[in-house]
This record gives sequence, C-alpha cells and structure tokens, in this order.
Amino acid sequence: MNKKRIGVVGVIAAAALAVSALAVPSAFAAKKPIVIWADETRGPALLKLVSDMNKTVPGYSVDVKSFASYDAMNAAWDKATVATGPDIVLRDGSLAFSGAKSGRIQSLIISSETRKAFSAGSWEALTVKGRVYGIPTDADTTGMIYNTAMFPTAPKTFGEIYDYYIKNKSTLTNGICSFNGTWGAHPVFTALGGGAYGYTKKGAADLSTVTFNSAAFKTNVKKYLVGADGKTNGLFSYDGCGDAFKAGKTPVALVGAWNMSDIEKTDVKFAWGSLPGVTAGTFGNQWAGFAGAFLTSYATNHGVKSGANQLLNKFFATEAGQLAFNNAQKSQRPLAHITAAAQTKDKNAQGIGASSANSIRQDSPVLDDKTGGSSWYNVTDDAMKDIFAGKDIDTTLDKAAAVLKKNFANAAKG
Repeated sequence: MNKKRIGVVGVIAAAALAVSALAVPSAFAAKKPIVIWADETRGPALLKLVSDMNKTVPGYSVDVKSFASYDAMNAAWDKATVATGPDIVLRDGSLAFSGAKSGRIQSLIISSETRKAFSAGSWEALTVKGRVYGIPTDADTTGMIYNTAMFPTAPKTFGEIYDYYIKNKSTLTNGICSFNGTWGAHPVFTALGGGAYGYTKKGAADLSTVTFNSAAFKTNVKKYLVGADGKTNGLFSYDGCGDAFKAGKTPVALVGAWNMSDIEKTDVKFAWGSLPGVTAGTFGNQWAGFAGAFLTSYATNHGVKSGANQLLNKFFATEAGQLAFNNAQKSQRPLAHITAAAQTKDKNAQGIGASSANSIRQDSPVLDDKTGGSSWYNVTDDAMKDIFAGKDIDTTLDKAAAVLKKNFANAAKG
C-alpha cells in the first residue's frame, strides 16, 4: 500500500491552513437571524420586504414568521420562551403595557428627529412610565369627512359648520354626525373644550383633572349645540345619524375606515380632514389606538438586540419603510408616520392617517373604569341625552364630572 508522505514544509502549510480556517472573515460567517412575528395581514407583506430589511441590518438576516391569524400569533406569544420567542413582534399598542410589566418587551431610545416624525399621541400610546416601548406603525382611529357639495374645502372653524347648518337647517338633518357613538364623538367634545381628562405640559394624561365639565365646554355647548328652547338644535348627533350623511343631508361626519365601504356606495362626494375647534388652527382630538413594532427581551438572549434595534429605527420608524410596508399589504392602513401617511395611496387610509396627527391615546383602563357607577362612555352618553332633552347644562355636566372624577382617581392608582 502506498502512503503519501508529508514533509516539514507540508506540515507547516497544513497548520497555517488550519489556522486560517479558524480566522474566517466576518463577511463569510453565518449571519445571525433577527426573527419577526406578524399576523396574517402584516406577515405576508413583510415577507416581500426581507431583502430590503436585510440591507438595513448588514451582518444579520431577517426571518419573518407569518401566522395564520392575529389570535394565533397572540397564543404563540403567550407560550413563547427564550428558545421559541421572536426578536421583534408586531402587535397592538396594549403590548407596550403588558410587555413593560412582564419585562418581555424592551424600551427604546428614540432620537428627537424620529419623535418629530410621529404625532405625540402615537408615542403616548406606546409609552409606559416615561419610556417608549415600541415604534408606532399604524393607527386605529377616526377622521372627519365632509360633503364637498356643501363645503368645497375643509371648514376652518367649528363656527363655520354651525353657521352653514343654521342657514340650511330646513334641508339638513344634522350638521355633524358621529358614526360611532360617544367614542367617535370625542372630537366634538374636545373641539368645544371638553373631553375626558386633562394633560400635563409634557403631554401625559392628568387624571386629577376632569374636562367634561370645563367652563369652556359649558359655554360652547350652550352656544353651538342647543337652541333657544334649551334642547338640541340638531347640529350634532352621535346616534343613528349615518344614513342622513349617506343621503346627503349632513355636511360633516366622523368615521372610521370600517364605515367607508357603505359610504362609498352612495353618490356623496367627500374629502378628508380634521374637525376644527372654535378657533382656526385648533382641532378636536379623536381617540386612537396604535399598533407597533416591539423589541422583545428575547433579542438580548439571542444576541441580536443591536441589530433588531437598528431595524426598528432604520426601517419601521422611517417614511420609506412605512410606505414600503403599507404598499406591500393587501389592504392599506392609516400610517402612524406623519409624512408617510400623507403619501399613502389608499385615499381613506391616507385621510385617517393624516387626521391621526390630532389623535390622543384611548386609555381603556381609565375610560372603562366604573368606580363612580358608570364608564366614561356611558356617563357622556347619558349626559348628552339629558342636555339634548332640555336639562340644565351646568348641572348635568357637573353631575357627570363627579362620576368621572371617582373613576379617574381609582384608575390613577394603577
């Protein structure tokens, strides 16, 4: 049997080759995966953008897991472990609170430039105890549409809507319709100086202040919403008024994306805007929830926290990233990024997204609290019905505020 002999030179060469194999350049090393979880609507869109995301995080590879449904993803999240969990997850804004409490979602450092690219309300929706826990992706909120046969351009003040309605009252059913009850009526309340609770100078909710019975709201309700007989003048309705708008009998409506398919079946021509306040340049505030892209604690365990953080800030938080993500989806969403929202191709998503700049976070635990006897939704509903029926405005609003004060005080305890 012939044996191949290796000389001294050969041994040295082989050793050098072995050492060089250990010192493989990073360009050829296996890239660490950044795993993203998303539901059945966002997941397929992200799968189309893997190449773009990979360019954002050189040295890593993006791996998207698309679930069959939102519920399926949430169920998997509930059972996730270090071994199975994602590095980034796309979910509703409530994850900021539950994730911060459990430690499964990490807070983010957001630059001032990125903060300016989104509304204050969108950041508030994902902020817990002063720390941001996600990048806002899209808004779940309402916007204002107006009949362009009545208002060729968006009204600039609440008074303009009032004047038009009073002048044409004989041919109109209402002046403003909230398609979605008192929840959707919040822009009217806030446009007139009311709402739910106050805010600090830094934009945080001030649960020690009830605004539903503010002096400004009392004054403006008397001025704009009731007639000489002390009862509703018909300007505003939030109960069963949608058909009147669709019939061309109401100039302004407050709607969500879910209301639009029926509206678009009618002959009404409309444009999007934001409900103006009593002073030009001010606007009412709609309740809003925001979905977000979240950095999980598992990213640290997996050794990809830096890359995942970069992907969030350089893709999900940018105009280009949000537009690409939205355009890849079957049904476009109202975007959270302000300039991206203005460029959204779907006119309804664009309109609601642009209007969301005036939105504020819907703090459900606070609004749902019934310590005083009834939730914010029921309290405001009862109060407006009483006012429209002719009951004293000051007394009715003060009574409602007393209930809300108890609710908010309890909610503030956490």
